Amino acid sequence: MIKHLETIQKIKQAIDEAKNILAITHQKPDGDGLGAICALASYLTSLRKNYQLFCLDPVPDSGIFLPLAHQITADRSVFNNQYDLIIILDSGDLQHAGIDQLLENYKHQYTLVNIDHHITNQGYGDLNLVLAEKSSVSEIVYNLFHIWHFPICKEVATALLNGIIFDTGAFSNAATSLSSLEAASHLLNLGARHKEINESQIRNKSLGLLKLWGRAFERLTYNPHYDLAFTVITQQDIKECQASPEATEGIANFFNELAGAKIALVLKEEPDGQIKGSLRTTYDDIDVGQLAKNWGGGGHKKAAGFSVKGRLVYNENRWKIV
Repeated sequence: MIKHLETIQKIKQAIDEAKNILAITHQKPDGDGLGAICALASYLTSLRKNYQLFCLDPVPDSGIFLPLAHQITADRSVFNNQYDLIIILDSGDLQHAGIDQLLENYKHQYTLVNIDHHITNQGYGDLNLVLAEKSSVSEIVYNLFHIWHFPICKEVATALLNGIIFDTGAFSNAATSLSSLEAASHLLNLGARHKEINESQIRNKSLGLLKLWGRAFERLTYNPHYDLAFTVITQQDIKECQASPEATEGIANFFNELAGAKIALVLKEEPDGQIKGSLRTTYDDIDVGQLAKNWGGGGHKKAAGFSVKGRLVYNENRWKIV
C-alpha cells in the first residue's frame, strides 16, 4: 500500500471536501461489493457526510444482514441528484457496474473514484486505487481504514470480513493470501460475527438452489482437448426449480475442484437476453482473465467472467449459443 499512499491521501481529501457523495457497487451484487459499500457507508456516517448508496440490482437475501445494507437503493432516480464525488467499488469497468449510460447522461461536475482489485480494471476514474494483489475490495477498504485511523467496530468488521470470506471462497481459492488471513484475523478479534457470515454465505442453500445445482451437475461435461469442465443453466431451469437469480453463485468455484480439469466454465442465461460466463482455474500458467477479455469481460487471473448476447440451445447432442 505504501506506493499508493499519494492516491490514498487524495481519495481521503476528496471525501473530506465532498458535500454530497454517491457510492456504487456493481450490478448483481456479491458479498465483497456489499461488504465494502456497507463498511464505506459506516465511515461516511462517522464523518457526517451526505451520501447515497446505489446498486443497479436489489440486495440479495444473503446480504441484508450487513450494516446499512437497507440504505442501498436500485432506484435510478438517485442520478437526478447532484454529487461532487462518486465512488465505485469492485467494478473493473463502468459496464460491470451497470452505470455506463447513467454516468454518460449525468450533467453535473464530479470527481470519480475507482477502488477495485480486478487485474483487468480499465482505470476509468479520476482517482484509481486498483490493487490486484488484494483478495477483495473489502480487504482494500480495511487497509484504507487503517491508514485513515478509522476505528473499526463490530458491525464494520462483520461487513469487511463478509467480503473477504466471499472473494476467497472461505479461504479456499487462489485469492487467499497472507494479507487476507491477517486482515480476517484482526477483524475476528474486533468482533466480526463469523457465525452469521457463515450462515448467510454457506448454510443458505434452499431446495430450489439444490435442484438447480442438480441440473448443472447433470449437464457437466469434460472436454479433454481443452482440459475444460463446463455446464449450462437456462432461464427455464431457474423457473422450473423455483430458484432465486443468485442461486448459481458458487457453481463455477465448485466445479473448479474437478480433478483433471484446468478450467471450469459455467454459462447461464440471464433474463435480459444475455448469457453470463463464469471462468475459474487453479493453474498458475492459465489466465482466465485474459480469456474473458476475448468476450468483452475481465476479472482476475484465476477467476473471471463475461457476458454475450444470445440464448442457450441444445441441438445435435451439444449446447450452442444462438
